[in-house]
Amino acid sequence: MSKKENSHVPVDSNDDDLSPSEDLSSEDEDTVYVNGFQLLSSQEKQVKEIFKNHPELTSDFKFKNQQLKNAMMDALLDLINSTKELSLEELNEAENTLFDLTRAGLKVGWLRQKWEEAYLKKEKQRVVRARIIELEEQVKKRKLALSDLESDLMKEKAAVLAANFPLFQQISFLLETF
Repeated sequence: MSKKENSHVPVDSNDDDLSPSEDLSSEDEDTVYVNGFQLLSSQEKQVKEIFKNHPELTSDFKFKNQQLKNAMMDALLDLINSTKELSLEELNEAENTLFDLTRAGLKVGWLRQKWEEAYLKKEKQRVVRARIIELEEQVKKRKLALSDLESDLMKEKAAVLAANFPLFQQISFLLETF
């Protein structure tokens, strides 16, 4: 069977070769070819949209081996479809993947820009969290210092009252005797 662009080809799940395209296999899902990449039919719309928005994506792509091409597209789709907020470690892994995709000849500058925005956001969050912790520690120390000052103030008031109490008793005694 010839591999025509966008033609439906069933995945052979009995193949002993552990190729990345087996990751594409689903019991009931066919594969299609879009711009030379073998995809699940459910990915076709997304990949066509990527090529529509970024037609230069594969202009310098170096791989001819279908398995390697599929692996690169899988990696690209995984990056794009990362819907959860990534940790700094995951962002670093994503940067490594972007580097590999770029070295393979994929023009993913648009995705790198999104990665940089996400990284800067995450880094800003980290800095803000660190500043919040620092401020909380300062507040805690100052509350403790204030508590110590209040305690000292109470002691001083008590000392003054204690010192004045005998005088009050003396005045009271004198007033009673007259």
